[in-house]
Amino acid sequence: MKKLLAIFTVTVLYSCGGAKYSYTFDAGKQLDFSEGKWILNSTRSNSKVFDTNLYNTSLRGFKKILGDSLLEMNDLRGTKLVAPKIKFDLSGSDLGQLKNNTGCDYIINVGGNVISDGAGTLSFPNQDNFSSNRAAVSIAIYDLNTGTLISSSQVYGKTNTQASSFNEDDKLPTINPSSHMIMLKGAEKLIRRYEKNRLDK
Repeated sequence: MKKLLAIFTVTVLYSCGGAKYSYTFDAGKQLDFSEGKWILNSTRSNSKVFDTNLYNTSLRGFKKILGDSLLEMNDLRGTKLVAPKIKFDLSGSDLGQLKNNTGCDYIINVGGNVISDGAGTLSFPNQDNFSSNRAAVSIAIYDLNTGTLISSSQVYGKTNTQASSFNEDDKLPTINPSSHMIMLKGAEKLIRRYEKNRLDK
């Protein structure tokens, strides 16, 4: 009971912060996911702690869209001759080799970038307005049959301090999501855009 009271007290003493996300689709905002075999490549990020979480978030999101049509690269390596690492930006020859080695039709690459934790966990009313927690996620989807990039998208997330529910004069600090959590949430939100805009609903 005391522990719950302490948690409630800490929550009450701070206003809540969040993150604002912006999305860009350079190509392939609307895709048909109804046919073919799709590979989810290993994710790439500069977050050593959360890279596995980025992969799991991507797997859950695309599994919801593709179901059994989505294959994991690590599983393919058990039966196919596939290189230990597949890079994010793929050339025509890379795609042709993947097609020959896997027999699949598409590959999905997800990359994360933790940009800044400048705002920290707590931010205060007199803190520099340029301080923020920022992260980005990029997704590239290739057609292995044609050797072309069919979708390229990005999401950029940045802490967005919300107004306190208390009197403005209280000058309460704000609890911020970390840049690592912004990266994970950004990936989740960007994949939802693919689900929302899919052509084969």
